[in-house]
Order: sequence, then C-alpha cells, then structure tokens
Amino acid sequence: MIEDTLQEFGLKRRESACYLALLELGSSRVGDIVKKTGIPSSKIYEVLDHLIKRGFVTYVTKNNVRQFQASDPKNFLNLIDERRRDMEEILPQLLLKQKFAAKQSVEIFEGQKALFTLFLALIQDAKPHESYLVFSIDEENKSDQADLFFKNLAVRRKEKGLDVRLLKHVRHHSKERHSKLKLRYTDFNLPQGMTIFRDHIILLSWVESPVAIKIESAVFSGQLREFFLDLWKSAKA
Repeated sequence: MIEDTLQEFGLKRRESACYLALLELGSSRVGDIVKKTGIPSSKIYEVLDHLIKRGFVTYVTKNNVRQFQASDPKNFLNLIDERRRDMEEILPQLLLKQKFAAKQSVEIFEGQKALFTLFLALIQDAKPHESYLVFSIDEENKSDQADLFFKNLAVRRKEKGLDVRLLKHVRHHSKERHSKLKLRYTDFNLPQGMTIFRDHIILLSWVESPVAIKIESAVFSGQLREFFLDLWKSAKA
C-alpha cells in the first residue's frame, strides 16, 4: 500500500494520510483536510507542522488564512539520494565495527579421527583456487599413521581444487615430488604445523598423540597470511 511505503520514509500514519489527502485536494484549508482525513482538529496542526518541517508540505497565507499544499512527490527520490549519501558516509565506520565484532573462537581437537573431521569440515564448502597455506611440521613423516593422514588430506584438498602452498625449512629438503601442492623451502625459522584457511588457523602437533587447536579470527588469520606470503616470495622451489 502507498501508506506503508510512505511510512518507510518516516511518515507516521496520520502524516501519510494528510499528505495523500493534500495531493488529491490541492491547496486546502485546515477544515478541508480534517474533513478529508478524519484527523481530529486538535491534532491536525501538529501533523501539518511535522510535514512542513520535513519538506513534504508547504503553505501560503491568504487573507490571514493558511492554505496548505503537498510538495512534489518526486522529492521522495531526492530523499532516497540523501539517505544513500548519508549511508555511504558512515559505511566505513560500520564495516570497521563489523570487523572487530567478527566471530572469534578457539577449539581443541584430539585424536586422528577428530583431526581428520576438523580438516574435512574446514574445506567442506571450499571453492576452487581458494588459498590454503601450510607451515610444515617436523614430525609429519615420522610415523606411518601421520604419513597416511597427510596423504588422505592432500587428496581431499586436490578434489576441491584448492591453491595449496606448503613452506618447509631447508633442513627438511627432500627430492620427493608433491604433485598435489606448491612447495617451497626457506632457511627462515618457521612456525610449526600451522594451516591458514579463510578466517581459520589450525595449529597441529603429532608429538605423542595427534592434537590440533583451531582459532577462528579474521584479524589473526589475516596477519599470518601476510607473513606466509612474504616468506613465500623469497622462498626457493
């Protein structure tokens, strides 16, 4: 309904009725408006005053009597433009508040089954070519169990078509070919067993028993992603 749309622009029910009546009546006295709208005479001046202040109604005085008239309906389009400009001005502040209010959490996972479930859930809705960054861990190839875990995980990542990049320390350099990921080596003392994907960071350890800590934080993941990519630029294939 027209009245509902006008109320979305901030007009109250009586104000909407008064404005619509004036569109139909043209220049009118208060008595005519009251008769057309049914608004009590004790309230009509308050309603008209609000409409005048917002630019929806104008008036002229003839023989000491006010006659009121609705403003051009096209003015509502100007109001939309003004609201858009106002929103564009405050949008950066709103986005900043959203950034700091973003979801943050920490979870711990223990055991190989729990870890595999964690990584599968992490990439469940992944899109092809999304960035998946990994700092290798020293102990990942120390047991057959760990080796099988990482091979299965690599297959799942390849199925998703992820852009997987792995950084290793040069002391772990091997001639093994990694067809499912991009591999580079650096002599920088790397963090161990860390995965960065979207807003998530996974800290993984295979010492004694498999355990992982999942951190969800856009701020922390963003900082670590920049750190990883800076190292990647200088690392050797």
